[in-house]
Amino acid sequence: MREKGLFLSAFVCVFFLASETSWASFRGKVNRGNSHYRQKKFEEALSSYRDARIDSPSSFPLHFNMGNALYKTGKYDEAVKEYEKATYAKDASIQAKAYYNMGNCLYRKGELLESILYYRKALEIDPKDEDSKYNIEFIQKKIKEMMDKQKNEGQQQQQQQQAQADKEEKKKEEDRKKEQQKKEQEKRAEEQEQKKPGQMSREDAERILNALSDDEKKAEKKRKMMMPQKGIRVEKDW
Repeated sequence: MREKGLFLSAFVCVFFLASETSWASFRGKVNRGNSHYRQKKFEEALSSYRDARIDSPSSFPLHFNMGNALYKTGKYDEAVKEYEKATYAKDASIQAKAYYNMGNCLYRKGELLESILYYRKALEIDPKDEDSKYNIEFIQKKIKEMMDKQKNEGQQQQQQQQAQADKEEKKKEEDRKKEQQKKEQEKRAEEQEQKKPGQMSREDAERILNALSDDEKKAEKKRKMMMPQKGIRVEKDW
């Protein structure tokens, strides 16, 4: 942004119609304030302007100068209030500069869209104000860059989130595979343990028990067949 565009406009001469004594007092305070301002003693300048306001509380140029000093001390909200009072001046140049400097205050506060509105108001009064034109274009470009940056950051964030989700899913899949491999290894180890010499597997033991049971059943059946049946008398061999 142009340095000139961010600097406050030049001081506006203050006119005061009253008694000669009051005018001299007022003019002296304003001059002291202007001198402090040029020396970059902005707090002292503000103090002198406030003293001058006692003599002329409705001086629009004085409100403008107070706004300048407040702006330089970083008191942007207070500066806007003083500039706003200066916009009621009959002098169009004071109105235009006040709106321009209100735009500067809002820009410094980071209220970019609002600052454009006041630069446009300054242009309505002074269509030849190149600083206002430049500032509007500059801020519009800055807003676009900020929006593009936010969009890119949003896309990057989505990509990072997706990458993280993929990473977690991959880890879960690896954990499942490891668990399955562990179970298979345990099963093989158990089978090998059962097949050691001199040891009988559960399946073999069950087959033997079943076979023994079948043999017992067959022997029992054979014994029953060999026993004498009831009702038949066997003769004795004398």
